[in-house]
Amino acid sequence: MKKIRNIALLLLVAAALALGLSASTIGAADHLDAPLVQQDGRTDINDVYAFVNGENTVMVMTVNPLAGVLNGTTLRPYAQYEFAIDNDGDYQEDIVYRVQAGSPNGNGQQSIYLYDVNSATPRQANGVSESIIPTWGNGSLYVGLRDDPFFFDLVAFQDQVLGAGGSRTFCDGNENDFFAGANATAIVLELPSSYLTADSDIVNIWARTSDRTGMIDRMAKPALNTVFISSGSKDAYNATTPAQDAAEWSDEFEAKLLALSGLDGSGYTADEAAFVTSLLLPDVLTLDTTSTAGFTTGPLNGRQLAEDVIDFELFVVTGGLGANGSPVLTSDCVNANDAAFLSSFPYLAPAN
Repeated sequence: MKKIRNIALLLLVAAALALGLSASTIGAADHLDAPLVQQDGRTDINDVYAFVNGENTVMVMTVNPLAGVLNGTTLRPYAQYEFAIDNDGDYQEDIVYRVQAGSPNGNGQQSIYLYDVNSATPRQANGVSESIIPTWGNGSLYVGLRDDPFFFDLVAFQDQVLGAGGSRTFCDGNENDFFAGANATAIVLELPSSYLTADSDIVNIWARTSDRTGMIDRMAKPALNTVFISSGSKDAYNATTPAQDAAEWSDEFEAKLLALSGLDGSGYTADEAAFVTSLLLPDVLTLDTTSTAGFTTGPLNGRQLAEDVIDFELFVVTGGLGANGSPVLTSDCVNANDAAFLSSFPYLAPAN
């Protein structure tokens, strides 16, 4: 179906542009996408994951792209790192779990504080970075340096799809995970799913960072700010709540969809662009806390660490067909992270 082909191609373009932007830019799903986060990468959200582990829900926020290279390896002291959860379907926060960190000591270790912000009975858990911190409900929190969980042949994408001028193509025998060996600062929070849900087992989750001056970054689905929002509006987008997304940003999303959709030789209609926008906004990860399905198998049920999101999006692109109908975009042939994920908390591979 041509409509589905166009929608899928746009999703690929969106994800990849968010990953690379240009041949000279280092980036992943949402790295350094707005002026405020460029001032301090420690509050820049790279990726957000949400998945089910038995009776628990695991939420992961990675920040600080190329940690230890572009910036230090710790959280920004006293900035606020939050998981916001909507459990009644109105895209407004019902639960907020906030993580803050103190100044690093001589060994680079930070005091870590977890707050249940909206609880009628305030709860708090304390510990130190690079260790597993017990929380309420027999939950766990980890804050520390880990291997960046994202994997993708960025250079091949830039050359083959974005026309960066190089000769690389997907699966050309020179496949390379651009993010292999890179680290990020990770926040991993695992709690009983009952601490997130209300009348429904389905929740909407997003991550955000802020300081005393206000909101800095927010993210759920990969790529949205980077691809769809104009440079002058990126900070304003980050300061918007999911409940405001449709009203505030649909026009800009639809315009960008109409501009990008011609990349496969045809274009969206206005109705198709509006339909795709309704799938992308609000910017949340929707998770059925009773399901082990993920982004690629749900589809679009949370996001699991090991899922090959790029291959999923490439596959969805016209069933792997390019603009001329030839089977060219089925995989980037980078099928797993460079380091194995852990089977137990905190799940992300140790830092390089």
